[in-house]
Amino acid sequence: MYLTKSILVLAFTVAAWAQLTPRNATITAVGDASVSVTPDLAHVDIGVTSQAATAQEATSQNATQSAAVITALQGLIGAGANIKTISYSLSPVYNNPPTGQSATIIGYSVTNVVEITLTDTTLIGKVIDTSIQNGANRVQGVSFGLQDMNPPRAQALKLAATRARAQADAIAAGLNVHTGAVLHAAEGASTTSPGVRAGVASTVTTPIETGLVVVSATVTLEVAITP
Repeated sequence: MYLTKSILVLAFTVAAWAQLTPRNATITAVGDASVSVTPDLAHVDIGVTSQAATAQEATSQNATQSAAVITALQGLIGAGANIKTISYSLSPVYNNPPTGQSATIIGYSVTNVVEITLTDTTLIGKVIDTSIQNGANRVQGVSFGLQDMNPPRAQALKLAATRARAQADAIAAGLNVHTGAVLHAAEGASTTSPGVRAGVASTVTTPIETGLVVVSATVTLEVAITP
């Protein structure tokens, strides 16, 4: 009895599937757009490297130098300064012996790199100068971004969608047909941060040009074709 019911259900399903109309013809089009925005967020990576005859001495010297740099930065930015360690390393330093001889350890090197996050990009140059004046001897880099990526991303997606629809309409016009409803839409977005252009440090604050953050979006549409 159950077997008979199963066969009937299967037969009904196959029959119903056979009666389905073929999938409507569609047009697929892609639209791209980019929006350029002035960055309002910066990450400055500052390092302190110390070298001494023993690991303990190198570590102690580095701790003193790093603490001085961090204290000075907190005084510049304020008590709520966003500073965190992103890299710390201790490694032996070897001599450069003549060919055929083995290298020997002549000391130890310690590097402590901290990242300073700024929401006031006008402070970047002062952060670099203050760090160097208080014991930092490495500037690992400066990167830029946005505190809120959603508004420019939405703007780029809207523009990309408009362009994708225009592309679909143009294709339809070339085929002497018309576009109907949008059946499917897919999106993608990316962000490109500007490179840093820094001036030469002098008695004035190191100049930093922030450039622009570029938010790019792509929208792919599948649109129905109508006569």
